[in-house]
Amino acid sequence: MKAVKKYTGTDVYFKLVDEPVPEIEKETDVKIRIDAIGICTSDLHVLHGTMQMPDGNTVGHEYTGTVVEVGPGVRNIRPGDRVVCENAKDACMKCKVCLTGHYELCPHKRSPGWFSQGVYTEYTIQPEYCVHKIPPSLSPVVASLAEPFAICVYGCLERGRMQKDEFTVIYGMGPIGLFTLISLIDFGVKNIICVASVQRNKIRYQLAEELGATVVMLPDEDVPGKVRELNDGWGADCVIDCSGHPQAINQGIHLLRKGGKFIALGLAGQPEIPFAFNQAVLSVVDMVFSATSSHDAWVKTLGILERNQEKVRKIVTHIYPLAEWELAYEKIENREAVKAVLVNER
Repeated sequence: MKAVKKYTGTDVYFKLVDEPVPEIEKETDVKIRIDAIGICTSDLHVLHGTMQMPDGNTVGHEYTGTVVEVGPGVRNIRPGDRVVCENAKDACMKCKVCLTGHYELCPHKRSPGWFSQGVYTEYTIQPEYCVHKIPPSLSPVVASLAEPFAICVYGCLERGRMQKDEFTVIYGMGPIGLFTLISLIDFGVKNIICVASVQRNKIRYQLAEELGATVVMLPDEDVPGKVRELNDGWGADCVIDCSGHPQAINQGIHLLRKGGKFIALGLAGQPEIPFAFNQAVLSVVDMVFSATSSHDAWVKTLGILERNQEKVRKIVTHIYPLAEWELAYEKIENREAVKAVLVNER
């Protein structure tokens, strides 16, 4: 089978190679033929050397597929089921966090694409507890985005405990920002300001408008003034940063009312950034940092995807066969693509 793997020579590089089809080894293993693969920005960070992945690993962690074989201990999944999978492979189920039910935080888990073989390929083996059947109406392209959606749901609705009446500002209208917007509108949040850059084009700005943001603004506009105008003179109840940009993060902290909430979903381009610490302390801000997803978040995500297929499909601007992954990367790097998906042609 074909697989895109990461190597290091004079620089980091990815290469399409042939390798054997994996086989079931454990009783609870599920063998999945991969149908569609989402390209995550973190995959590009690996290619640029700003995030680490072992050499020889197949890249990628966003995907959907069809079950072709199951181990003898599998109870709820059958060949022919169309599925998506959590990235919690090899969670020990015995440590202090697993015993609280949060195996997504297990230090022993080996997430595909990072600590185990990823999904820019044709087949994968995953444990049954990570596998979720998808609704029959869900297209492979939309289903392949379940993982990043689950991150948004986990960070905002579960860990962030957002309420429908919270006046919210989202910074960064890349895929995570747009998925967050869809998730919050689906949940029932009524007032959402989105801050989107148009440095190279207006695609993300326009998508935020089309998807239902209350207002979409540029980073250099008077965001604090607009928040106070629309929120009866108050600061924002909640700020969600999906940009990782220091200016956005710090403006967002200053934007919050006292007792407000800041949710961080974006990764910064460097390990440490300047941070408005005193402002956060004096405003008694609740801080939520999140970069994973729970079992419950995946269940909720599948409902969101089913109800919002048309909206989600607008964000997927480019689709390529697996062998053309380099072209997809080029379109993302040039900001021509908002979200690109790779497909295995049958």
